[in-house]
Amino acid sequence: MSDPKAEGTAAEAAPAASAPAANPFAALGGAGTAAAFGTSGGGFAFGGGGIQPAFGAPAKAEGEGEDGGEDDAPATEEECQAEFKPLVQLEEVETSTGEEEEDCLFECKTKLYRFDQDSGEWKERGIGAAKLLQHKENKKVRMLMRQEKTLKIRANHLVMPGTKLEQHAGSDKAWVWSAVDFAAGEQKIEMFCLRFGTPEKAAAFETKFKECMDINQKILGEVATASKAKDEAAGDELAKDVEEKAAVKDKEQEDA
Repeated sequence: MSDPKAEGTAAEAAPAASAPAANPFAALGGAGTAAAFGTSGGGFAFGGGGIQPAFGAPAKAEGEGEDGGEDDAPATEEECQAEFKPLVQLEEVETSTGEEEEDCLFECKTKLYRFDQDSGEWKERGIGAAKLLQHKENKKVRMLMRQEKTLKIRANHLVMPGTKLEQHAGSDKAWVWSAVDFAAGEQKIEMFCLRFGTPEKAAAFETKFKECMDINQKILGEVATASKAKDEAAGDELAKDVEEKAAVKDKEQEDA
């Protein structure tokens, strides 16, 4: 059996629950009330009433160009047509290394050492390409080694016949020899040590170096023979001239 008092209480509470709740923001959009967020219409309007966006000009809708139309293609960047003339005109200068008139018979990257007589120690001269170069006209062969990057000459001498190549401390990757070198601009007797990366490269250098000695032997031999013949001819001519002068002097004495 239901309690009449409880039923009355529930009936009184039902109308209250079905009634719409009061809108706490209704007064913000009512007539005669200033808009709280920049517009006179209802609701929330951000950016109205002269308020600028946080990052510059008002944002445009996607695809809308400056004229309000569709932006079908991206704007092309104009190429700069300005020309700048240098203040100083530099002429191209051709440089000569002296190797233009030579053929390379051998070339290999090596490390060069020079024996210092004062300290009694080997001094490193640099790393670079060791070359055997033959002149195109006189056919003489020289040994040339330039330091890499700086291209400074570290060894420059004629491959003289009879030069003795010796292994350095029994190593099959290094050769030692002496030569009259001209790398410093003046002739100087130097002892060099050339170290290669592999025994095969060292053996190839030995073979080609000996071939170059034979080439220079033939050339220098011909030059020495020609020089000797020239000296003998000059001596004979001088002796003949002295003999003629002596004969003239003897004749003058007889006439006197």
